[in-house]
Amino acid sequence: MTADPSHISMTAKLAAYYRQFTDIPFAAEAADRVGAADAFEALVRDHGLKREQLTFYAPMFEARYKSITELIRKSGATQVLELASGYSLRGLDLTRHAGIRYVETDLAAVVETKRALLDDLRVRHGIAASPHHVLTAADALDLDALRAAAAVLDPAQPVVVLCEGLILYLTQAETERLATNVHALLDDFGGTWMTPDFVVKAESPELPPERARLREAITGITQRQLDASSFDDAAALAAFLRRVGFEAVVRRQVDETPAFSSLGRLGLSAELLERLRPALRVWVMSPL
Repeated sequence: MTADPSHISMTAKLAAYYRQFTDIPFAAEAADRVGAADAFEALVRDHGLKREQLTFYAPMFEARYKSITELIRKSGATQVLELASGYSLRGLDLTRHAGIRYVETDLAAVVETKRALLDDLRVRHGIAASPHHVLTAADALDLDALRAAAAVLDPAQPVVVLCEGLILYLTQAETERLATNVHALLDDFGGTWMTPDFVVKAESPELPPERARLREAITGITQRQLDASSFDDAAALAAFLRRVGFEAVVRRQVDETPAFSSLGRLGLSAELLERLRPALRVWVMSPL
């Protein structure tokens, strides 16, 4: 990816900040360890944002994380390759129990910090390092790097290739390259591609002012235009997926989330979930 890794990595801290308000395993410790609160406070201060108008992001991040984890479990997958994993600790959580291999990748700057985070959490919780949990640096747009990362997986078993929060920062050309890379990996292993990242303009509601200002701030920091990879309508997305060789089943994140803890912790109304339900989705894709 061409953007400066130190800029892109800020978004991983933002996700970690909001996950700390949930009961996601290790989320609070991860946020503390990577300085997520300090990064968020700097963002709010430097761009004049009102944090109390942005709390609804917590259940959004909770739904995204938990729904994907639930779909992985329901699929019966024994192997996962996560691209641009950020400071998510899904790999550590799922490999505490036998039966799953988890390889996660990100840019080198994030991987370096995350290695220290994982070492710290394993010591705190008495979790032995597992050969089934591998963290390695790899650019999601570099097929050779992805194949090298996936080399520790069993080629006789299908794999779930996952990216959560990556496509939002890609251009349309980069999204097509990513899709082509994922298809090549699934040609090697078999399996599915999961992502919650596609944006359909025709289905996107107008953003409240504070959320629009946050997005402008993130664009300035990351030097990436958010949703540059978005599709005009559902037909355009479907055509793109067919062109790159995928068929998709769409799941609702809210419906796949077993429980929400952030609502009570932040004093948010359960009615918020009804507003979020149509917009929050996960695409589960198989090669044609």
